[in-house]
Amino acid sequence: MRRAFPELCLSLLVMTVLALALPRLYDLVFAVEVAPTRLFYSPVRQAFIYREHFGDHDFIYADQHGERFDRRTFETQLPFIYYRNMALWGLLPLTLDGRTFDRRTMRDRRQVFELKPHELTDRRPTIPVYPLIETNPGQAGLRFPEDVFRMTASAIEFVNVDTNRIDPALTETFTAALRAAGFRFPAGLVAGKPTILKPFDEGYFLTDATGAVFHLRRVDGAPSVVRTPIPPDLGVRHIRVSESQQRAYYGMLLATDGRLFLISTDGYRLQPLPTDGYDPDRMSYKLLVNPVTATAVFGDDHTVRGVAMTPDFAPIARYRREVPGTDSMLYARAARVLFPFDLSVETRDSGYLGWHLDHHGWSGLIGVVLCLGALMVLARFRGTPARRLWPQIGLVAVGGVFGVAAVVLVPVTGLDSGRSDHRPRITVAT
Repeated sequence: MRRAFPELCLSLLVMTVLALALPRLYDLVFAVEVAPTRLFYSPVRQAFIYREHFGDHDFIYADQHGERFDRRTFETQLPFIYYRNMALWGLLPLTLDGRTFDRRTMRDRRQVFELKPHELTDRRPTIPVYPLIETNPGQAGLRFPEDVFRMTASAIEFVNVDTNRIDPALTETFTAALRAAGFRFPAGLVAGKPTILKPFDEGYFLTDATGAVFHLRRVDGAPSVVRTPIPPDLGVRHIRVSESQQRAYYGMLLATDGRLFLISTDGYRLQPLPTDGYDPDRMSYKLLVNPVTATAVFGDDHTVRGVAMTPDFAPIARYRREVPGTDSMLYARAARVLFPFDLSVETRDSGYLGWHLDHHGWSGLIGVVLCLGALMVLARFRGTPARRLWPQIGLVAVGGVFGVAAVVLVPVTGLDSGRSDHRPRITVAT
């Protein structure tokens, strides 16, 4: 038994490596690329239109009624997205609903908001230090400060990044400003966009111990704190800050019950967004706003949903479409039989690598049974007694084809249930 233990461990390691590698190699050879359905609402056609990709440059452009068209027609139906091409084709200015839009207007009066599952604070590990960028930098672009802040149980603490020492003056000044605004430590959510690749900075939205939402900025080096009228009992799960030249909204707010809102810049009003069927833990949510319509699109690997709205977010049309996938294709069905499970360390709904195990159900069990049959045939060919196969049977029952490969590559020779083979021989001298 002691001799077999290292071999069993090596077999399990080989099986794990094969479970990571073989499905990837199989996909490289046989997989068909199917891109997610791109769904939009066309203000020109006044209908939903979509693009689907089935690999080998096989694109389909169509509307919700089944009418197909070419790529150029598709782009002309979305003038606020493809306004550059519209200008090149001499199709601007454009008149819609009695209103005329030129290239500059179409460029400046559109806005996109997006929230993805891996961006949610509670779905990924974070390093809780944040740069508080100066909103009035006195130059053309933003620049990073020489300090970062972190939230402690009783203060907002600033640390100089050059000396790695706490800055007591900044810490005291900003902590006092938060307390004066009614902030109660410890803090909950800290939401901002810590990059200088944006037109301006809106600081951070913070929730305190009571659930109240505060807006913190650094203006001319001094703290600016606003206690927003957002209800503390709303239950804020995440805030996606999105600085835009439009300056109409600070970003998106996700409540713990799955409701989604825009936060307006005029008094922090919450604008509800359509979320019927939306699951923030699995679905990306995209909102496209232009002077004519606003469109919310969200979905998963199986279904995509769209809601078209007026500029003041009153729904005018809804559409739901099944997303074409690869599950029904022959190569995918064969993979589910060949591999009992799929093991990966890829990113899915998080920005970080992590282990993911997907079992293939009954299809995978069929493959395991076939692999056990192959093991019996191999054992018979090698003349191995059935009573010596139980460790190999265990590997194959768990890993299917991965287990078979591990048995072939790492034979387990140290186990033997037959006592007579290892009985000590006694020699009597005469």
